Amino acid sequence: MKVLSAVLALAVSLAVVGNLSAEENKKKGKRSDQRQSAGQMQLMRLFRGLNLSADQLKKIQATANEYSPKFREIDEKQQDILTAEQKKARLEARKKAIKDGKKGREILEAMQAAVTLTDEQKTAFEECRKERRELYREMIGKTLEVLTPEQREKIKRKLERLENRKPEDKPKEEKKSAEQ
Repeated sequence: MKVLSAVLALAVSLAVVGNLSAEENKKKGKRSDQRQSAGQMQLMRLFRGLNLSADQLKKIQATANEYSPKFREIDEKQQDILTAEQKKARLEARKKAIKDGKKGREILEAMQAAVTLTDEQKTAFEECRKERRELYREMIGKTLEVLTPEQREKIKRKLERLENRKPEDKPKEEKKSAEQ
């Protein structure tokens, strides 16, 4: 129970720090980097329910911090693929989707629907997606090292379920790749 409390406290503190940092950057006129802890959030979701020790949690967070800049680099590469008009259209679609109460995948689908990509852009996006997937697998492999055998089994089962999702459960980009 203490570990669960520590995890929840950590998640809340990360959210608060992230919001404060975003506000600070906004005041200074800097671009807010809201994806700074995306790796941490994704890992924490994956490891939910594993009863991690404080030491394990610390090591997993360190790994997420190590990989976070690499994920940001891929995100920036993806943004560079788009034209200024496409970026604007995606941003407007995102704002509208959020205003309409959409969440997660629905927001992503709205953003994707707002822009028609050239074949060259589609290829570049696919390369970034593959790079992101490889990096994610590398990060997961590194975090598995700190888990007990039972915890590893639980994670492997979760990852298998994610990999074997039905096509209608996959994000729009993955569906297109599977159809080709």
